[in-house]
Amino acid sequence: MTPTPDPVPTAERRWPPPALRVRPFRWYWAAQWPTLLGTWMQVVALGYLVYQQTGSTTAVAAVAAADGIPSVILSLAGGVLADRLPRRRILLVTQSLLGLSAGSLAILVATHHASFVAILVVAIVFGATDAADLPTRQALVADLVERHLVVNAVALGAAAMSATRIIGPSVAGLLIGFAGPAVCFGFLAVAYLAPIAVLLTVIPDVAPLPRPAGATAWGELIAGLRVAGADPLIRGVVIVASVLAFCGVSYMPFLPVLAKTELHVGPQALGIMYSVGGIGGLVGGLAIASMGRGAGRLQLMLVGGVVYAASLFVVAHGTALGVTLPALVGISFAFVAISTSMTTLLQTDTDPALRGRLLGIYATIFAGLQPLGTVAYGLMPHAVLFNAIGVGALLVGATTVIVVVTPSFRARVSGRSTGRAGPAAAPDTLA
Repeated sequence: MTPTPDPVPTAERRWPPPALRVRPFRWYWAAQWPTLLGTWMQVVALGYLVYQQTGSTTAVAAVAAADGIPSVILSLAGGVLADRLPRRRILLVTQSLLGLSAGSLAILVATHHASFVAILVVAIVFGATDAADLPTRQALVADLVERHLVVNAVALGAAAMSATRIIGPSVAGLLIGFAGPAVCFGFLAVAYLAPIAVLLTVIPDVAPLPRPAGATAWGELIAGLRVAGADPLIRGVVIVASVLAFCGVSYMPFLPVLAKTELHVGPQALGIMYSVGGIGGLVGGLAIASMGRGAGRLQLMLVGGVVYAASLFVVAHGTALGVTLPALVGISFAFVAISTSMTTLLQTDTDPALRGRLLGIYATIFAGLQPLGTVAYGLMPHAVLFNAIGVGALLVGATTVIVVVTPSFRARVSGRSTGRAGPAAAPDTLA
């Protein structure tokens, strides 16, 4: 008997019924909070541990490189993996590996066996695992919510990241002073049990889209890169992300220089300068998440680019803390707007079969170009450093505006998405 053709498109068949999509996202979003908090705690504890053991800033940089280089090299491959295998299963493996790595480091530190080589190995494992974990987590969002809610879901994720950025370093400082850095690593190891439990019990096992016969991982990677170069929407996102990573976000390591030489403030004020960024991101994420269908992606990118450029320009030329702090809030607020817009476009207005690869490209841009931008700024004499950052700010704003107003980009965003666009059965917001 010949089966009756299914009237539902192939991409749509992969998703559970609309009424069941938001609930799994809510559970998974809630489960991310402990791991995000623990991740910020580990950032502080790892830097403290390495410097305490070695007394060398070079050693601290080496550990950071051990974590970052695998992410640059493997993020594209991680995106391919996210398109070829069920994302839930990938995350069960990656989140388990991350938790085991944090637990191993906690035990090594607690038993005084954490040599510098052991710390480097753990950092490499973290970076390599995160290269598959990050694009898969981002791609999973569009598997769990309706298309018109993806922008809200991405914004809620940014709000969680920003909120834990405010809390995590302070908690880490208290725990390190009270019990040592091993407690921070142990907290992160235990925290991974939350998303693993949700993945096992709540998240649906969505099958990947069918691939052409004989398709290889290398061929799919090349196909993703070709589409990124040919599609006006993806090309525009790549251009904005590249300029933002190289010229914009790379300013952050120079905040201590700004605080000492331009603002003439001490370490307490520097800590506040780092923390207010989390406040801006939290406010931005919650504001965007509450907009429902009114959160237009082009508007978010345009406004975010202009506000980011203006705020970073003020920071680069700031001479008073009272002016710099609001500008830092503006930078983080605008970054959430831009990144939410770009990530949402990649998740909703592109071929679902390419989603993981495109998000892998996006992750590679930030992982690779941000440190290169920092190096470029760092090679400049101090007399021109902050003027150069100011020029970088203007480049971010100009590039974003030019891309958004380009007719081919606007037409591509306004056109019907190649992704799933099912009926709006879910409520307009996720919070």
